[in-house]
Amino acid sequence: MNESDAQVLRIFLVWELGALLVLFGIVAGTFVGIETPASPYDRSLRLAALVFFAVELLIPLVVYLDTRGREDVDEIWVHVSAMPIVNVVGLLGYLDARKRARD
Repeated sequence: MNESDAQVLRIFLVWELGALLVLFGIVAGTFVGIETPASPYDRSLRLAALVFFAVELLIPLVVYLDTRGREDVDEIWVHVSAMPIVNVVGLLGYLDARKRARD
């Protein structure tokens, strides 16, 4: 991947993670007494949403930290792992690519 493509992917990555972080903050705010658009929903639903957003944020972080130490794995996996809901499949693809690069 050339540098201009990587730069575009980094911009999308920042926006994707930023949106997830905002949503996480909106839901987390309801647990400390802040009125947000998520406040009317049931506590268990808000807790499930909080866990979902936490996982959605942790997967790309783990992949990013792992790719920083490796030169044999392409940077596009960070972007793939940041896409909401698809990121579990992206994580599995990244782990497979990492395994193949090691062999």
